[in-house]
Amino acid sequence: MRFELLVGATEFWARLQDDLRSAHTSAYVETFTFEGDRVGLALGHALERCPALDRRLLVDCYSLLYHSDRIIPSLAWLDPALRREVMITHRWVRRLRSRGVGVRFSNPLGPSPAKLVRRNHKKIAVFDGRVAYLGGMNFSEHNFAWHDMMFRVECEDLSGVLASDFLDSWEGEPTTRDRRCGALRVLSLNGRGNREGMAPVVDAMSSAVRSIDVMSPYLSPPFTDHLSAAQGRGVEVRVLAPAQNNKANLARHIVESAHRGGFDLFLSEGMSHLKAMLIDGELLIVGSSNFDFMSYTLLDELVVMTRDSDMVDAFLERVWRPDLARAERTRPRSSRGTRFGHAAVRLGALVADALTPA
Repeated sequence: MRFELLVGATEFWARLQDDLRSAHTSAYVETFTFEGDRVGLALGHALERCPALDRRLLVDCYSLLYHSDRIIPSLAWLDPALRREVMITHRWVRRLRSRGVGVRFSNPLGPSPAKLVRRNHKKIAVFDGRVAYLGGMNFSEHNFAWHDMMFRVECEDLSGVLASDFLDSWEGEPTTRDRRCGALRVLSLNGRGNREGMAPVVDAMSSAVRSIDVMSPYLSPPFTDHLSAAQGRGVEVRVLAPAQNNKANLARHIVESAHRGGFDLFLSEGMSHLKAMLIDGELLIVGSSNFDFMSYTLLDELVVMTRDSDMVDAFLERVWRPDLARAERTRPRSSRGTRFGHAAVRLGALVADALTPA
């Protein structure tokens, strides 16, 4: 197995373009968002030019409701720039289909609350059953502007598992998986039975002896509860979150949870969309999950756990240590705002739990 840790959109996009240009048999891209802006159009052009016989793009229906973090069927529609971007997105979907690229929207929207919130949150790409990408990057300008990372892995076993996972989602039948691919443990969650699927992550947190280090902008229950419990039994817990968060109540919840749980909170400048957890300095957990209540209950997610020392070291050297050095350690204080955000997130978790399929 060979891997590369790609930090930031520039590194990720350069390598992805290389693989799109050199793919021969298959090129599968699965993303939460695809928008008709500079980034989305670049992906569209690259898929058009890709020589692979089987080219497919799977986008969650979230992109039919939201663009640039704005709800499309709302007053935001009065903005001509938003209307233009939405129209360009749909024009490019038609164009790609007409030029032999399969495009589908996963998890169709429906009238029930569950049909609205059950989204496919995975971000993967697989080429020729040989190369696989996993992590947190979406295809829109504002996402590419955020701090994030992807792993590029050359491994036939992993690529085979993720290709099968992609094709199941393509057919509208996402499957829960727990597979070993060499040093990697791959957890694929399909929005049904996620609690059981996330059990290895929760068990690892509960078994931590020395430390748990977490990066996530949207950290929430039950993960914040497990972090507080770990801190309470003497484990050093450090959370690194963005100071400029696009989801205010989740940012407030993180501060309130750190205040109540007593764990260390570091805030970094700018918006970070990066999500990772390192347990006892040796177990790395990455993928699409934000370690939040939505990924624990309703979302299709991909989580990878590994003790591969090279991958752990790469994460430490290129992400955790430099990001922590640039961040500001805060003294979390409770306020009316943080208590409100905490209560709102708790309520959201209860609603998500109620909507979880039996």
